[in-house]
This record gives sequence, C-alpha cells and structure tokens, in this order.
Amino acid sequence: MADLHTVLITGASSGIGRAAARALARPGHRLLLGYATGEDRIHRLAGELRHATGVECVPVRADLGDPRAAVDSCLAAVDRVGRIDGLVNNAGVNDRSAADALDLKRADEVFAVNTLAPMALASAVGHRMIRDGVRGSIVNVTSVHETVPITGGALYCASKAALGMVTKVLALEFGRYGIRVNSVAPGETATAMNGVQDEDAYREIRRPDIPLGRPAGAEEIASLIAFLAGPDSGYLTGASVLADGGLALTAAEANARHAFTTVPPRENPPA
Repeated sequence: MADLHTVLITGASSGIGRAAARALARPGHRLLLGYATGEDRIHRLAGELRHATGVECVPVRADLGDPRAAVDSCLAAVDRVGRIDGLVNNAGVNDRSAADALDLKRADEVFAVNTLAPMALASAVGHRMIRDGVRGSIVNVTSVHETVPITGGALYCASKAALGMVTKVLALEFGRYGIRVNSVAPGETATAMNGVQDEDAYREIRRPDIPLGRPAGAEEIASLIAFLAGPDSGYLTGASVLADGGLALTAAEANARHAFTTVPPRENPPA
C-alpha cells in the first residue's frame, strides 16, 4: 500500500527512538524502524505496535557508523514500500572525552553517527520527497548541548551543534518544496544510553539543579517529535525546540549564589 504515510525512525530499538515509534504508530501510517543493534528488541517493538495499532512496521538495519551504507540501506527500504513522508533522525552516541586527550578515531565515530549520517540521510530523503512531490517533515534529535557546553563534551557538543545548523540550512533549502526541517533538543533524558535501565522511573529521579527537578521521560521527548512530524506544526521550520526542564536557564545560578554572598552591604539600604 504505497499510499500509507511512511516515516523512517533511526535508533528505534530503545530510548527516545522507541518512544517516537510508539507516538507515531497511528492509523494510516507505516513505520520504518531503523536499528544498528538490538535486533530482538526491534522485532518485539514491531510486533507490539502491529498488534496494538495495526500499523505496518518494517525493521531496517542501518548502522550509522557507516553513513554511506546506512543511507543505502534506508533508501532500499523506502524503495520497497514506495514512498517516504517523514524522517526522524534520532540515533546518536554519547561521549565524554577530555579536551586534552581527544582521539581522532573516536571523533570519526561520534561525528559519523551524530552528524554525517543524519545529514546524509536527510539529504537523500529530502531528494526523494522533492522528486515525488511529497510535502514531508524531517525531525533531527540534537541536544541541549548543541548550545550549552559541558565538561568532556568537545566531540558530543560539536557534533550536535553541527546537526543543529544542518537543520537550519536544510529548512532554508527545502522550504520551497513544502518540506519542513526542525529539531528537538532534549536535556537529560532517562534512557539506557544515559545509564537509566528503568526508563519508566524518570519521575522518581531527583535532579535538584534542573528547575523541574527531574530528567525527561523518553515519551515526553517523543511527543514533541510527533508534533513536529505531523500537520499541527505545519508552519514551523528551521526551529530547535528545547526540551530540557529548564536546565539551560541555570547557567549563571551557581555564580549568582556566590556573587550574592560577596556583595558588600549598601551604606544606605532602601527603605
């Protein structure tokens, strides 16, 4: 059925990608579920979604560590089903390499998965949409750290910042064809990639330095992805939607607490 609304999600076997698949499993949709590892998990997810929603789910092996092979694999899956309407570039890797000990091999790995593969995939999918006259949507998952630095984050932050700029450039170029390109920039999210095995327990985790006091749940980020992928965000393109519980607001707080304690008293305080 080539008329189904087809969305490709990378990194769909766990975390935000799995939650995005659940959020996008709607009548009239077809999901291409990209994965590099976790083949058993992806097939369980596909079976779960088919049973619960009746949505056609097609596992697609795509290791973004090899961007050329990943793009070829994804496009082959698109060719088999006949169309592509949406892309969620979710797959990513974390890294905390000390700035004085950066390894170029690791840099290649991080940028391949976090920047080069999603950029190449967005380009290729955009080309298909333009060719076929599809007014589609591309959603890139970046990070609060595309703009907020973190110690040990030279590779990770730079790779996500680059994907954030790719989002804006593609939005500029694809807009004339009715193709929207946006990004979601999550803060800390309770997923296995961040060391949280019980992803449903995010509301019980305390993070006192985040204004909302906790990390995000994967489904909370997925709801934004689904919004950007769908028609309700039809006039939004080139945007980066920050979903960080207020984390980025706190940059000056520690210093402000210190500065407040060292401000000399006024000789004539206001009445």
